[in-house]
Order: sequence, then structure tokens, then C-alpha cells
Amino acid sequence: MARYRCHGVASEAGFGTHTASGHEVGQEHLPDDERIEPMLTKSKTDTDSRNSEPPLEGSPAASEREMVASLALDVARNPEGFAIFTDFDGTLVDIAGRPEDVVVPRHLRTDIRRVRALLGGALAIVTGRTLAEVGRFLGKGLDASGLHGIEFTFAPAAGQQPRAGDAPRELVEGVVKIVTADPGLRLENKGAIIAVHYRQAPAAHGRLKVGLLDLIATLRLDYQIKEGRAVIEVMPRGQSKGTALLEFMQRTPFAGRRPIMIGDDRADEDAFAVAREAGGYGLRVAGEHFNRGDEPFAHAREVRAWFATLAGRMA
Repeated sequence: MARYRCHGVASEAGFGTHTASGHEVGQEHLPDDERIEPMLTKSKTDTDSRNSEPPLEGSPAASEREMVASLALDVARNPEGFAIFTDFDGTLVDIAGRPEDVVVPRHLRTDIRRVRALLGGALAIVTGRTLAEVGRFLGKGLDASGLHGIEFTFAPAAGQQPRAGDAPRELVEGVVKIVTADPGLRLENKGAIIAVHYRQAPAAHGRLKVGLLDLIATLRLDYQIKEGRAVIEVMPRGQSKGTALLEFMQRTPFAGRRPIMIGDDRADEDAFAVAREAGGYGLRVAGEHFNRGDEPFAHAREVRAWFATLAGRMA
């Protein structure tokens, strides 16, 4: 089956894809454009007027930010008690106009690996991107789940069903027709998932959603849509970032630890629920979806600073 891919998506695999201690350190290792004030102050680059001033003492935002600062200390003091899971786009890296244009800041790869070492390996990327893309941006050797719980960096356990294969041809062709008829939409074929980006055509959101739902119903497919930040993805039912967390939490070294999930959009809410049910944390990053003003992280830059704080304790 022919695949319709946006520029830059088809890349070399960075992972083997299977489908079916605690001293205070400053920010000396951070580049100038990644240094921020302490965790309880506002990121200077955040242009959102809602966050144009530091949160007032005693406000919900201040309380949440104090919590994540305290959580970093807890993780550093007791790393064997925690497992960290994080989204990629909008969480570790800033959202870009096109998925292939995201920029991985200097030191992020190193910081992620230092935190992984601190946790004895209990760190994983949980994303809607393919594992090949995660490998290209963050390098090899990290545990990850791609395509909303469809891909993993390990094979399915004995007795489990194989992961979902490529989307049906008729579904791909139907989505192509929808995208072609509406200038500004961009199609990304991820194999098992078909994504349509509308960041360049925000007014198209409503009719795009209706069109995709009608297509699924017409074809009588056991598929669903999942909305993200200026993107709607068409995917098989039964998989989510929540099921990805459940899979990790059954495996060494993640099993028996308190999970911390960090994410910025609606797809991350499934994983937040699983983490909280297990006695852990679901930490929101402000953006188009989480925008009440009480998010623990105002921007992806603050997430990177949180990881840098933990990484610095390994120095």
C-alpha cells in the first residue's frame, strides 16, 4: 500500500521497533537560552499573557509549581521509588509549525540520559510519534512507546496480540480526499495511525472532525479519532497513552514504582489517569488544551529545566 507522508516523517529507525547523589547544583551546564529562574518563577520566553507575571503566592498555579519543585527533591532523594514518563512534542520540545521542524535544545539528550541513570532506567518517552522519529530526535537507547501505545521498544509479552498493522487502504484514501479538498491541511501517514494537522488552517477543525468521523462510520471500522494540539489522529480503538503506561508498569524497572507522567494535550489525560490511579502524578504543561492557568509547567522550557535540575544532581 502506498503511504502518503509529510516531508521528513520517513526517517531511519533510531530504535528497534516492535509492532504487534543528591547535592545541589546550579544551571552551569545549561546553555544561555535554556537557563531559567528557579522553579517557582515565570519562564521569560513565555509570551502567553495569562502567564505574563509569576503566579501570586497562594494561587493555584503557585501551589502546583511548588509541588513539582518538591517532587524533584523527592525523586532525587528516593530515585528507586519513582518512574518518569514524558510526552515529546509540547512537553520536552516546543511545538513547531510542522512536526518535522521541532528543535531539540542542546543538552536535552544528555539530561534525559542522566535522569534515566538516576532512576535506574525507569524513564520512558510516551508519544504519538513513531519510534523512528523519537530515535532521530533523542537518539538510541531510550525506552519508549510510540503511536499512542501501538509501538514499543520491546516485543509484546508471550500470549499478547500483535500490535496493530498499517491503516486500511480505503481509510488512507478517504483521508487523502478530505485533506486534498481543504487547503492548509497536512496529512501524515504514520502507518497504523493517520494524522491530519490543521495548525495552518484552524478554521477547518470542525469540518475536519466531522469528515473523519463520517468516514470511519461509512467504512465501519473499529477506529477512533484522538485530538491533539492542532491535529486530529485516526487510530485503532483500544490503544492509548494510558495502555502504554500500564504496559510499562508491568515490566522491570518500572514495576512497583510511583509513576510520574508529564504531558501537554488531551491524549496525555489517559496516561494521567493511570498514573494517579497507581498513586503517582499527572503533570500538565500549559498550551492550547491545558489553559486554566494552574498548570504545574507554564511551558516546555520549564519541563526541560525540571529535568536539568534532576540531571544536575548526577554531576
